[in-house]
Amino acid sequence: MAALPVVLNVSHFYGELLKVSLELMGAIFIIARIVDAVQDPLIGLISDRFTHRGPRGRLVFVALMVPVLAGGFLMLFAPPQAWHSNQTIMAIWLMAALLLVHLGYSGVSISYHSHGAELTDDYNERTKVTVGREVFGLLGMTIAVVLPTTLTALLGEGRGYTMLGILFIPVIVIFAVPTLLASGPSIHPPVVHGERNAFFAFFAPLKNRLFRRLLLIFVVNGSALGVAVTVMLFYVEHVLEGSKVQAGIILLVYFVTGAVSVPMWLLLSRRISKMAAWFVGMLLTAVAMALAIFIGPGNFYPFLVISVFTGIGLGADYGLPPSILADIINAPEGGDTQGKTGTYFGLWALATKLATAIGAAGSLPVSALLGFDPARGRYGTFALVVVYVIVPVVIKIIAAVLAWFIHVEPDRGSVRDEFRRQA
Repeated sequence: MAALPVVLNVSHFYGELLKVSLELMGAIFIIARIVDAVQDPLIGLISDRFTHRGPRGRLVFVALMVPVLAGGFLMLFAPPQAWHSNQTIMAIWLMAALLLVHLGYSGVSISYHSHGAELTDDYNERTKVTVGREVFGLLGMTIAVVLPTTLTALLGEGRGYTMLGILFIPVIVIFAVPTLLASGPSIHPPVVHGERNAFFAFFAPLKNRLFRRLLLIFVVNGSALGVAVTVMLFYVEHVLEGSKVQAGIILLVYFVTGAVSVPMWLLLSRRISKMAAWFVGMLLTAVAMALAIFIGPGNFYPFLVISVFTGIGLGADYGLPPSILADIINAPEGGDTQGKTGTYFGLWALATKLATAIGAAGSLPVSALLGFDPARGRYGTFALVVVYVIVPVVIKIIAAVLAWFIHVEPDRGSVRDEFRRQA
């Protein structure tokens, strides 16, 4: 639940309410992600070493990182009111809060995903594990998009965002504790990696050519979502001229549809391979999003229909890539990196955030350059159409082309080869 509110609401909260310039926020996002570039592989390595505590060792590390995540989230959305008018202090506060949130979220997500990848060695069972995790993750995202819009509508933007930061603490406790206690053990024996050179240990998975190819497609594809999500609230308010309630409904439909569609992608992946199913999801999203070019003020319901189809595409983006990664981790192509789950997922987390950062850091300055910058009282809607619609569609098409030609899955061909084989 933590990642989405950060991407979706921070730019709106700090840009629209606290008047931090979009260029400055873009720079802050870039710096925060550079720090992530160092810490994520390190966290993955630490997670691997926690396996010496037994088959549930990674979950111990998750428990240690949960308080860091909760504290950073509270700090992010509840800055001292006395400092709200000082843009410099708010920028520094934003940077510090983001660093804490990123540290906590990385620690939780990397170990959590690594543990999930070690619950089974079966190709289809891995997809089931991934689907279960991602469905609940998307339901968490649904809460994450409904809660801010509900709170800000009821309490006003300032108090609403503060309450969001406060409520996150009991929410993470309620959901984290049962998960940590009830999760099954890893089927792999505990192992401690003793590489002498930490730098090479961090990036050792990059020796796996299948992993490199998956990362390339994943980052390109994910940056489209990063671009769109960053300016989504601006788009609804200034292009659709919709209310906060309508923005919440759009996001609710988007993520609920994504969660519901994940099992469908599981079934499709069994027929045409996981990469081929993901490719179909990319095309679906690109086509649906392209139709938004015809959307104007007051076209709430047509845009809601578009959100249904882009939500279905989101299900593919969330449900399939982690399952493909789990297959790659334990494939012979990995060589001496085979089975180093935490290290792989450390780089995977870095790639996830890199994709989001590329979108966020690029979309905000480009929006300002094209005429949309609330801090300066500029509200050009053309900029939002370009950034929210045109740019993500182009990126999705590029990702689909890469997926079509590049061989990624172990023991399978490229998407083009798989479709030819099916024919």
